[in-house]
Formats: sequence, structure tokens, C-alpha cells
Amino acid sequence: MTDGGDNIRVAVLDTGTNINHPDLQANVEQCKDFSQRKSPIIDGSCNDKNGHGTHVAGTVLANGGNGNGIYGVAPDAKLWAYRVLGNSGSGYADDIAAAIRHAADEGKQKGVKVIISMSLGSSGKSSLIADAVTYAFNNGALVVAASGNSGPAPNTIEYPGGLHNAIAVAALENVLQNGSYRVADFSSRGNPDTDGDFVIGERDVELSAPGRAIESTWSDGTYNTISGTSMATPHISGLAAKIWSENPSMTNLQLRTEMQNRAKS
Repeated sequence: MTDGGDNIRVAVLDTGTNINHPDLQANVEQCKDFSQRKSPIIDGSCNDKNGHGTHVAGTVLANGGNGNGIYGVAPDAKLWAYRVLGNSGSGYADDIAAAIRHAADEGKQKGVKVIISMSLGSSGKSSLIADAVTYAFNNGALVVAASGNSGPAPNTIEYPGGLHNAIAVAALENVLQNGSYRVADFSSRGNPDTDGDFVIGERDVELSAPGRAIESTWSDGTYNTISGTSMATPHISGLAAKIWSENPSMTNLQLRTEMQNRAKS
């Protein structure tokens, strides 16, 4: 299905995005930089010198570039490209928290539905980011974040994915095992003691999606194939955009429940 996501905004918090990529440019609605020291936010700037953010954005909503490129999961969604990480892919908690709050405020002010997609994480829990995620969720946004690449050991879910108000996404690979696709070895795992209790708590995997050898848009205007829970996360963000677009009366909590119910355990 090369459509879906109409009227949904997906805020991709990452290394920025090449907003001139032929598969992305028509979908860009906001481009902002939260990572500069001299200013808390620079409007109209979100240059990606890493590639990671452009790749993530493409998986969410690449629109095929006039039929010659690739399609994301929700190619009719609008992109809010928020640069919160530097060229090396690292960043600061206050920048990330500010972008989360800004996305939620923008959604409320404009009366639009917002999905906040974060293919980033840390083993440590930041109270700044945790409070921002709670704020965003309480203000109607859906928050989706990577579970981390610290598997296969248990109890390795990173933050903000591990937060109760965020959907933690694990990575699957294209190998069938016991009737479903296998979780990639690098994908962080949750608490084995609560596996199968069907209650999402802190540091639990909530959903999983393809994350091994994913082809998507790249910062130089071409394409690249990389792996990680960072690649799985935008699949879920795109799916959320499709479902929300088809069911606009849903709250973010109802959307989250719907996605859990559709998942194969």
C-alpha cells in the first residue's frame, strides 16, 4: 500500500533530514534545529550530515520520488524534521526534551495529530526527557522510541523507549522462527520475568518491526541499507500514522491500544 498517513504529522527527532531528497521534499512541513548552543531553536534548519535521520524519515513517509524512489510506511504523512543530535549521532537530554515538548505544543496549537518518533536512546534515564515524554503523551501525542541495540541480554531496554508513556520498538529480521519473524540478536530485550503478562511496564518491549538490512533515503540524496532498532522504530511510527489517519477520532491512548491488539504475540 503506497499511501496512508493523511493529516498526520510525524516529528522525527534525530540527526536532521535532507529535506531536498526527492523522496521526502514534498512531505516536509517543519525543519528545526534544537542542537545549537547559541539558540534553543533555529527554524528552517535541520541539515543532516550523518545520514541516520534522513534514513529514519524515509522509512516513515518517503513518497516514491515521482515513482522512481522508495516508499515509506505512511507516504501521505507530513514530516517535522527536528535535529536534536549532532553529526556524530550523539546529543543532549535538554535538546531532546525541548523538541519533544515543542512537537506536542505545535500539535495542540495547530489542532493536528502528532507522532513523535525517536530512533535514539541511552542506558541512563533522564528526568528531563521522561517529564517531556509524559507531557507529550498527556497532550495527545503518541511517542515511539527505539528499544536499543544492546541485546540479546535481558533488561537492556534503553530510554526514552523504556518509559511507560513511550512505545519501545524491537527489531525483527527476515528469518521465520516458530511461526513469526525472529528478533534480531542486537535488539535490546525486556524483563524476562514479565514476558507474556501482556502488561506494558517500564523497560518492556511493546512492539517490534523490521530492523535488519533496511533500505531507505540517505543524506546525500541517494539510498543506504543499515540495521538497528532505529530502523524498526519508524516502521511503527509510520504504521501508527496510517491507523490514526483512518481513525481520526481515536485518542493517542486508543491508538496505542489498537496497535497492541494488532500485534502478534
